[in-house]
Amino acid sequence: MKANKLLLTASLLAVACLSTGCESMSNTGKGALIGGGAGAGVGALAGGGKGALVGGLVGSVVGGVVGNDVDQQEKKRQEMRLASAEARAAANQQPRMGLTDVVQMTREGINETVIINQIRSSGSSFQLSNEDIRFLTANGVSSNVIVEMQSRRPTVRVIRETPQVIYTQPAPVYVEQGPIIGVGGYYRR
Repeated sequence: MKANKLLLTASLLAVACLSTGCESMSNTGKGALIGGGAGAGVGALAGGGKGALVGGLVGSVVGGVVGNDVDQQEKKRQEMRLASAEARAAANQQPRMGLTDVVQMTREGINETVIINQIRSSGSSFQLSNEDIRFLTANGVSSNVIVEMQSRRPTVRVIRETPQVIYTQPAPVYVEQGPIIGVGGYYRR
């Protein structure tokens, strides 16, 4: 009789927790509460009052450990999301350089190594035409900087096996049919 009361109490406690007030509890607390209730119920069925007590204690410990593991996994996922968001924000804070930025830095007497490093660290990409190279040379940009700019071409990826090419930097160009016009180039099928 006593075991039945204990089983009923544990069952009602578990049902009440699941249906109402456990939203704000950690998974550790939920696991301990549910594990304790389930352990007490199983213990009461198996061994009466003492079994309910031992089952409740063991169930609470096991449920708490499992719930704590879930809490730790959620914490790691949240930290990874936060770190990823911070990295994206940092990458987006530094604007990409253009031809006029490179010319301006050259006119200001900034060392070519510093200009090259700024091109790399800002993730800038260039697709220089012959006219662009003449413009840069006429404005005193060193050949080392121009070579770096030429090596920083926009990345290209092929979407399907047809010869359609799409530039993904600095701005994507999506063309379904016909000739593809990209930054500084014209391609025919």
